Amino acid sequence: MLSSQANTPILQPVERPGWWEAMRVVLLYLGLVGLSVLGIFGLLQVGQRLSAPISLAGTWNAQLSPEGESTATDPGLARPMVLTITQSGPDVMLVFDDDQRTTLVGKIQGATIDASAIRQDGTTANDAADFGNIPRSFRASIDWRAEPRRLVGVLVVDRGRLQTEVPILAVRKDKVRKGGGS
Repeated sequence: MLSSQANTPILQPVERPGWWEAMRVVLLYLGLVGLSVLGIFGLLQVGQRLSAPISLAGTWNAQLSPEGESTATDPGLARPMVLTITQSGPDVMLVFDDDQRTTLVGKIQGATIDASAIRQDGTTANDAADFGNIPRSFRASIDWRAEPRRLVGVLVVDRGRLQTEVPILAVRKDKVRKGGGS
């Protein structure tokens, strides 16, 4: 817009944000960024107490009734045998190389493994009738100081109303990858 006198533009007053509007932007910024930073520091504090479970994934040579120990009952598994362990965090799947490809699933808690057999349909078997001569559960301690790693424990085998614990010793067959947590 030009005035009729000397063709000079008429200046409109520029509206500047007031103190409150400027402070509102600063407070919003501090709130969004500050809460995010506090959240990250909180997660770091909580995470300091967490530790990854020991890595057991790989191939193991397993021996039932380790030398010096004998059992009166035979679970019907081959001796020695190969045990393959797959792992995702604390969850493990153990597969023996016997004729039935005995498969157990379980968890690692500290330095122990507790696993139960699974049926053909993928569900965990609980009833003695589900087993016959197949191991029902596996319980072992991890000897993580030994090189190569060792698992020392028992296979629980149901035979009708009888339950037999068969000692088992498994020694890691393959090398542990560096940075694998074990």
